[in-house]
Amino acid sequence: MTAENLATARESILAAFGVLPALFDPGTAGALVREAQGHLAQWPLQPIASECAAILAPTSIDVMQSLQAYDAGGRAHAFSGVIEDLAAAKTAGLSEQETLLALQFSGINEQNPG
Repeated sequence: MTAENLATARESILAAFGVLPALFDPGTAGALVREAQGHLAQWPLQPIASECAAILAPTSIDVMQSLQAYDAGGRAHAFSGVIEDLAAAKTAGLSEQETLLALQFSGINEQNPG
């Protein structure tokens, strides 16, 4: 029963901190890891980062950086979506300033090394 108790305890701790147990399943594939990491960044980590940024003002902490995908296919898909959205913005007649504002809001135009 030791292995079962350990697995149950680990899943309980993961659930308490908002980590999906699927991240630790050996059969987990890239798409599920990407979704689980997105969930982890959005729900448990972003509120903590926001609180830290408020305390450390004027520091900015962003755990939801755009175009961060687990695998190359997911990253290419995300980039393709950005390009399609930019084309749609141009077709809709958005000005360059409005498009830059949207990019700033999404965090895409920030220059982050690495």
